[in-house]
Amino acid sequence: MDTTPDLTAPHVAEHLVRLAFINEQSRTPTSLSAQWARTVLTSGDEVAWMLAYVEGGKTGIQVAERVIAFMRAVRTERFRYWTVSYSVFGKDRTGSVMAEARTARAQHEWAARRPGADDVRITEYTDTVVSVPVDPDRLPRDEDHRPPAIPGAREVHRFYRYDGEGPAVLPSAAAVARARRHLLAVRPRRYALPPVLLDTVRVVAARTVAPDEITPLP
Repeated sequence: MDTTPDLTAPHVAEHLVRLAFINEQSRTPTSLSAQWARTVLTSGDEVAWMLAYVEGGKTGIQVAERVIAFMRAVRTERFRYWTVSYSVFGKDRTGSVMAEARTARAQHEWAARRPGADDVRITEYTDTVVSVPVDPDRLPRDEDHRPPAIPGAREVHRFYRYDGEGPAVLPSAAAVARARRHLLAVRPRRYALPPVLLDTVRVVAARTVAPDEITPLP
C-alpha cells in the first residue's frame, strides 16, 4: 500500500511544512509546545487552548498564546501549471509552462496531431509556498537552514525573502544582510516600517494527467 502523501491535494504540502516548522521551533518534537502546535494545525485554536489550560494552567496558556501567534503568522501561496511533452521521430520535446488549463488541453491536442508525434503527455505541477516571518538578527547558521524532507515531492527549496520587496530569493544570511542594508537605505526615514523577512519553503509536486484530469486550483 502506497502511503506517500498526495502533495497535489490542497493543504497537504502546507501541513507537512508547518509540521517541519513546529519541530524546528520546539526544543523536542514531543514537547508540550510542539503538541499544542500540532493540535492547532489539526483541530484548531480552541482545542489547543483547552489542552494547554488542562495540562499547563496559566503557564500553559502563555505558551499556547505564543504557539498560536506563530501558527497564525504562517502564510501559504499555491500555484498550479502544466507542460506538454512528446517525442517526434525519437527526439523529446517539452513545451513552455502554461497557467491556463484550456491552453494545456489545446497544446496536448495540437501535439497529438503532429506527424511522427509519440508519447504525448501532460505534466501537472503544484507549487506550495509556505512562509513565516523571522527575525533577521537571529537567523540560524546557513548549514542549519535546510529544506525539510517532504515525501513525494519533486523538488523542495528553502530560502529567505523580504515580504513584497527586494530579491525573490535570498539563499544565505549574508544575502539577507545585504538586501536589508539596501532596503533600509532606499526607504524614507520618517514613518518607515522595517522590512519583514520571511523564511520560505517551496514544495513542487508533479504528476502525469490526461486532458480530462487537469484540475485547476480552486
